[in-house]
Amino acid sequence: MDSSNPTVSISMTTDPTKRRLITLEQGISTLLSYMFSGTLGPTEGKGVSYSVLSESENYFSFIAALEDKEKTAKPIHRYHVTIDRISGNVQPPQLISLSTIDLADVIVKATGHHLATSTRFTDGALSISYKVSVQEDPDIEYVVQLRHHGDVTSMNAVMQLVSSTVDVKLLPVPAVYPVKGKKQREVHPGMGIQIARFIPGIMGHASYPSMNHQEKLVLVMNLARAFNALWQIAPPAEGLIGELKAHNTGRQIELSVGPDRYHSLGGPFSSVAAYLRASIRAALSAFQKQQGIEEYKSRYLQRVTEFVEAGMLSIPAVVEQIPIVVVHEDMGLHNVIVSAADPTHIVAIIDWEFCSVTPYASLFPVIEKLFRKPAANGFGAEYPYADELRNAFWGTIPDWEQWNKNEATMAFLEWFRFAKFMKAEWRPDSLEGEEKEAYWAENVKVVEDFLAKYHS
Repeated sequence: MDSSNPTVSISMTTDPTKRRLITLEQGISTLLSYMFSGTLGPTEGKGVSYSVLSESENYFSFIAALEDKEKTAKPIHRYHVTIDRISGNVQPPQLISLSTIDLADVIVKATGHHLATSTRFTDGALSISYKVSVQEDPDIEYVVQLRHHGDVTSMNAVMQLVSSTVDVKLLPVPAVYPVKGKKQREVHPGMGIQIARFIPGIMGHASYPSMNHQEKLVLVMNLARAFNALWQIAPPAEGLIGELKAHNTGRQIELSVGPDRYHSLGGPFSSVAAYLRASIRAALSAFQKQQGIEEYKSRYLQRVTEFVEAGMLSIPAVVEQIPIVVVHEDMGLHNVIVSAADPTHIVAIIDWEFCSVTPYASLFPVIEKLFRKPAANGFGAEYPYADELRNAFWGTIPDWEQWNKNEATMAFLEWFRFAKFMKAEWRPDSLEGEEKEAYWAENVKVVEDFLAKYHS
């Protein structure tokens, strides 16, 4: 999300033989200026989320939305925005949605049921969601999602693989229903449709902060078993790091590894060192573009840039020994549904849009959030008795607890944390004193310690 309000000035020529097409960076600046212009509604207290949908010789196409900085559960209006690369003009945006006719069509094709009612539902990242009831059974409901990034066919196959090979008591996954007759039905360009069974319950991130310590302990152990169950799935034999791709042949589900799209790293990578270098380069690019952190940039951007441009040649060879596993990249509490009657009981893990084959320790930022309070900067103060929670998680899967102490994991995390903490989040202007200093404190510590060790 970009919460700034940038301006852009693009010089174009009218001579077609000398025309200069705008770059992607200029296109993004144009998009942000348009989104903050007020054309699509009030912008006060909002940021822009966007993703590149496609690019051609003449156009850039984006999915974009104005979102509240304070996350809410209400649906978000997302738009398909096209920018002319020749003129730099923004074409009238199209609201991305599914009509009642569209919903009725895909539901009957996927499930054989007939639409009764539909309502907009809570959205995931860059997705549009609907909750649907059917005429045949009032107790059956579905979630219909328009998804941008995900390869829906592959996503469905991954979820089917997990459902068929992992104990549902350890890692429950909603049933999915491919739209019959099409590999990936598209109502909007670049947006695949996924249909899954609606699972009633409470989102984990909503209930966890108010749970007592004993309840947290139980849920943390249940989550550890879920993580471990997924990590036990044998990755493809290529030994590559990248996005997990799955194909259902009708007889079996075949796995392969493709380029990483979740973090826009490219690949796939044949070594852990190459993966770390790509992660750090991507983090630097995000750091350079981040708005509203000029004070922090003045302290670290040049030093970090010099280190990255020098080639990052000092990655220890031992990192190649870290286990490479199958992971759900976004398996945080916001994608965990727990029982309304018992918040320690996991009833479903959702949003399998991105799965990867990657070093297991790359999920440490997701796992660490189980031990810390929610915060705008992404890493809040630790819960009381956080070490008990941390020990409960890793103690539930002792083989991985031993790997945490291994030199390979410790070396990997040193470099991986540098990539994760390099870019600071925008700091609210209202903060003062200790609160203001604490906001970037963890970024400062990680970056200072790393550069002191590896960048003379």
